[in-house]
Amino acid sequence: MLAEHSKNKKVFDNGFQIAKNADLASKKYGQKNVINGTLGIFYNDNEEMHTLDIVNKEYKNLSDKELFNYSSSISGEERFIEAVKQYVLGKNYSNNLDNNFLEVIATPGGSGAIYNTFRNYINPGEVVLLPNYMWSSYKLMSKEVGGGFQTYSLFNNRGKFDLVNFENSVIELAKIQKNLVIVLNNPCHNPTGYTMSSSEVKGVMEILRAACSLCNIILINDIAYMDFNNKVNNFRDFYQDLPSNLLVIITFSMSKSFCCYGLRVGAQIAISSSTETINSFLDASLYTCRSVWSNIPKGGMTLFSNIVLDKKKYKQLLLEQSYMKNMLKDRTDIFLEEAASVNLKTLPYKSGFFITIPFDNISDEKMADKLKDENIFTIIIPGAIRLAVCSIPKYKIYGLAKTLKNIITTNC
Repeated sequence: MLAEHSKNKKVFDNGFQIAKNADLASKKYGQKNVINGTLGIFYNDNEEMHTLDIVNKEYKNLSDKELFNYSSSISGEERFIEAVKQYVLGKNYSNNLDNNFLEVIATPGGSGAIYNTFRNYINPGEVVLLPNYMWSSYKLMSKEVGGGFQTYSLFNNRGKFDLVNFENSVIELAKIQKNLVIVLNNPCHNPTGYTMSSSEVKGVMEILRAACSLCNIILINDIAYMDFNNKVNNFRDFYQDLPSNLLVIITFSMSKSFCCYGLRVGAQIAISSSTETINSFLDASLYTCRSVWSNIPKGGMTLFSNIVLDKKKYKQLLLEQSYMKNMLKDRTDIFLEEAASVNLKTLPYKSGFFITIPFDNISDEKMADKLKDENIFTIIIPGAIRLAVCSIPKYKIYGLAKTLKNIITTNC
């Protein structure tokens, strides 16, 4: 009965099921005896989901009309669009666009922003270029819109962004495709926690500017974890000297930064040197919004706008986010120091919710079972453990690297 394009569809992303298994184990063995490093949700050191006081207060002060009414526009509330521009690109963004054009579309979380972009820029049969370590939903979304995927190597043998492999991968596909959609996840890459340097970003953009002579380039930078970067975010390197057929789309989410994962509020931020390109982006994106989800929660957009556009509230937000960053840094510093002491290999980490530990000589399924036997619950990605340090209290971090080292090296 299914339409041909919907047959044989199955989702194998079992992250939420693993999280449920962790909860069941906690009830059986006691919470102190279980490590739940599964989902990208921030927990405090009491193992309770962390929330922000300024966000809670603002949400509870919203009127019924602000909470439950439709948005005034498919593209999103005007104040929300302005707030997103300021939050991501800076208060003085209009002075730093370097003759580029800018449009913002509200979406249901960062997922909606990525889907919208895939929907409108991947031609049937084309592949999107993804990092070899990635959030698995990128692959599902590409398949959903009739595309496929190919990967580039994220790291070279010095633990830096692999510009050589990236260039080779881009050129290979640019020669055979009309459009080439490329995904970066920077800063605080999921799942490795890597953040590219300014010189690495400039290197990427130099490669893409050259590749524009072969095909249209659409660069997506997924910034879902931007507020956990240990350095100041500067996205200006992404939109310097853009050819007319190089479209930059920054996909924004307030889920992680505001600790409101279920509100589903995000945005596409499109930057182009071409009015034609930016206008066609706007038309196509609005069409997809209307046909798929209509518009997104007015309450979430109003909450975001009221905080970001108010100096006092925004200052409070930054203070509370800083507290989270410090908590996260304490945990990652402990883990990485202990990992080094026991020679546990980790992929290059700078900041963010996750640390990735590669392994070999054992199947992913067997590794998951071995971890479960020790009451450790994580997401297994191909050949590696994605450890969500965002959800593990500090006291449980101590000794964890040694335990993982023993699990990886025993009976492999």
